[in-house]
Amino acid sequence: MSMPLRNLPELGDRLLYIRRMHDLSQAEMAAMVGATQQAIQQAETGKSQSPRYLSKLALLLDIPHEWLTMNIIPGRNAGKRGMSERGKDVLDSFYAMPKKDQQLMLELMRSRKQK
Repeated sequence: MSMPLRNLPELGDRLLYIRRMHDLSQAEMAAMVGATQQAIQQAETGKSQSPRYLSKLALLLDIPHEWLTMNIIPGRNAGKRGMSERGKDVLDSFYAMPKKDQQLMLELMRSRKQK
């Protein structure tokens, strides 16, 4: 099923949208990606901004990763280049890390950027 992508700035809104478009309960979506129903609920309500399962969910539901993670709709962002394979790999690796490690990586990148 090809679903129309909408401009939804909040990750929680995108997750709720795709869950409803695929007629899934929070528990069903959680089971698909190896998460808990509570994890899906927290992401939908904005309490979790970078769940580890986004890449897997995008793959399983055939949803563009860049839309799910960053609200970038392929083909609609004229003048912007798509993300390279390396960039996708970096992003996937980042979101696979525990939240604490993500924060450390961000601090490291910011400190290196200033030099």
